Amino acid sequence: MKNIIEILGGAQMLLGFSFDPDQVFEERLSMEHRSFLAFLRVIEEHLPRLETSYHVTGRPRYDDKAMIRAMLAKTLLQIGTNSLLRQRLISDSNLRHICGFARIPSEATFSRRLALFSQKHLPETVLARLVRDYHAGTLVRVIARDSTSIKGREKTTMKKIAPEPAVKRKRGRPRKEEIRTPPAPRRVCEQLKQSPGKSLSDLDKECGWGCKANSQGKVQYTKGYKLHLDVTDQGIPVSAAVTGANVHDSQVAIILEKLTERRVTHLYTMADAAYDFPEHRRYISGKGRVPVIDHNRRRNAVGQELSPLEKEQYKARTVVERANSHLKDNLLPKALYVKGYRKVNFVLQLGVLYLAALKILQATAGYL
Repeated sequence: MKNIIEILGGAQMLLGFSFDPDQVFEERLSMEHRSFLAFLRVIEEHLPRLETSYHVTGRPRYDDKAMIRAMLAKTLLQIGTNSLLRQRLISDSNLRHICGFARIPSEATFSRRLALFSQKHLPETVLARLVRDYHAGTLVRVIARDSTSIKGREKTTMKKIAPEPAVKRKRGRPRKEEIRTPPAPRRVCEQLKQSPGKSLSDLDKECGWGCKANSQGKVQYTKGYKLHLDVTDQGIPVSAAVTGANVHDSQVAIILEKLTERRVTHLYTMADAAYDFPEHRRYISGKGRVPVIDHNRRRNAVGQELSPLEKEQYKARTVVERANSHLKDNLLPKALYVKGYRKVNFVLQLGVLYLAALKILQATAGYL
């Protein structure tokens, strides 16, 4: 599989400069530098303005835009740690010039600024603006939904919760004076009335253990996180959410549907059997869209199957599997060296943002 630099290698028209950019830099620009410039042109116009406080006394603060560019370069060039990023900036004058550094920050400065940016949800904000602007006035045919596991390098925070002791009652209807506590509503029913942010905050988001059956039917256990993704039929990510690996896909389905409908107008929502539950189908149908969801054999006692037309449409769902594969192969780090949900979410969302920019660049240049 080609990496991003090879994909954009021949697309010189993506830069669109009216002059030779090599004249601006100390050394000749490599294909990596040109590709990074192309991504910056797509992403930076959608960056929000950062309201940061500057102190009058002390050492001057590093520019926020330069720090963001360095973190974007870290993702695109697959640089694992802040130490390697700093060494690359010291040895690569062109990359240092593109980022805008007069002097190179320390590793601790990169770490502190990463913690600050992760609290502001920068990648999610830029992705929403980018997708909304690109699809403005257009109709998206298909939204495909799926998740992928991300291995973590930290201890899990999952705690065993002791079950509440069962109350002994006689069988049959309650007595005249007896008052029984009604069962708590299901989480997916509460999500129908909540905002996506509130619903996402109620889910487990720290590192945890998850299990999933692979294509051979064997159960695989993973310690880490889950990246939930919605992509269009062109492979452009529209919405993304990060949870602990122990969160089932169905708990994020309605959240993604609400996030996606705010950014694009689409006709079909396609998902596998993990997303087959009545509330999900009813919400999609109630918004005037068509759910094409594979039937869960455990839930479906009648043995219902997709119609021939739905089976043909369901083939478009593989676009989200290719997107997850592309993310893991080329954009997400091979190992997560950051710890904590906020930083992990920032790193994963940067990869999703890069994939969206790549697909938009390909579509603009006619390579999609």
